[in-house]
Amino acid sequence: MERDQWSEAIRRWVEAHREEAVELAASLVRIPSVNHPPHGDEVDMQRFVAQWLQEAGASVDMYLLDDVPGLKEHPAYMAGREYKNRPNVSGSFWDGEGPSLLFSGHADTVYEGHEAWTYPPFGGEVHDGYLYGRGAYDMKGGMAAAMMAVKCLLSLNAPIAGMVHIESVVDEEHGGANGSLAGRLRGLEADMAIIPEPSNMRIYTAHLGGGIWKATFEGKSGIGFSGEELVSALDAAVEFAAMLKAFREYRCGRMAVHPLWEGKRKPEVTLLSLHAGDGSRELQEKLPATGELNFWIESYPDVSGEEVLAELWAYFDAQLLHYPTLAQCRPQIKPLIRYLSGSEMRRDSRTEDFLRIAASTGERVLDAPAAPPQGSPFACDGFMFNLYSHTPALILGPSGANAHAADECLDLESYHRLIRWYAEIMMDWCGMTPVKG
Repeated sequence: MERDQWSEAIRRWVEAHREEAVELAASLVRIPSVNHPPHGDEVDMQRFVAQWLQEAGASVDMYLLDDVPGLKEHPAYMAGREYKNRPNVSGSFWDGEGPSLLFSGHADTVYEGHEAWTYPPFGGEVHDGYLYGRGAYDMKGGMAAAMMAVKCLLSLNAPIAGMVHIESVVDEEHGGANGSLAGRLRGLEADMAIIPEPSNMRIYTAHLGGGIWKATFEGKSGIGFSGEELVSALDAAVEFAAMLKAFREYRCGRMAVHPLWEGKRKPEVTLLSLHAGDGSRELQEKLPATGELNFWIESYPDVSGEEVLAELWAYFDAQLLHYPTLAQCRPQIKPLIRYLSGSEMRRDSRTEDFLRIAASTGERVLDAPAAPPQGSPFACDGFMFNLYSHTPALILGPSGANAHAADECLDLESYHRLIRWYAEIMMDWCGMTPVKG
């Protein structure tokens, strides 16, 4: 067949298998795989993926992170997590010598939360063109799209000249990425990788970095019957929250915009939670002795967590005169997760070829010019590829809404188009073996 005929065959196959594709994504959503550090419940999801890959004809590798030599000694490893019964899974298709491609996604999700869901968080229900459930958008929909794209080409007997890998790793959420690191140390590399994070059908060649820190405050509690000098840890925490908001404006005003985020929002400083006093008691009869505040700070690539914190402390010391309680109650700040480094895929002739293929196939599938490459508005495990492996990673995934929130959902029209897009990329990047005769 000519190349245009292959595209038409892919389109027809995806149209004919829409129900199967939706059922695969829904099946993944119905398997709870919540990450609750230091543990996680990914094993059932990983067993499902391993069985699917095996039945599709892949050479499957399923392994525990603790069995990967050098993982815990690696400088990018984050200690403090437990990996008993939390395996990584990968499957390899075709075995040609053409360019190789790796789809790498994470099996874990954040927990379903306490908010009210319109539809059950693990029901995998479809309503009005959307698949609802925890992980539908981030990122089981993207993983299912990669699986269906491979099945499409296998069913069409496409003579793929390279090798295609599908990898499902554990522990990406909550500052994870040890699963991604384990995959690299396990030896699973490719000429290019696609991370199916929800990019809303945009091509992201870079992603933000980010980290969560906890500030704790120790005040002087009591009531001043004898004129004692008291210090409210709650006042200190509130002042620190105000300082963080001012720091956000200061930082935004002086930060040079990275070209890949031109016209987009700048890296954020976000307050996550604030607690003070004895939360077990409804009535408080004294000033809170302790307080804590959790916050998230983002950055562009090539900025370390140490640099982020140093910038915050410099601002803190410069502004302290405006925050009298903080002057008496200086916070202790410690990281709650690893700092997820921002990263950008290296640009050379190989990656430029891949980006041209991604754009041209996207135009074919979307019936519109693909948007220029840009930076993602989120942090992810892409840095484990871009900084610690020989495999550059592109982020490309489906549309949807409410990631990490109630009523998370996958836009099914984008999902079906993404299956086609992935299949088209595989054909043009990995190439096709000439058929004799």
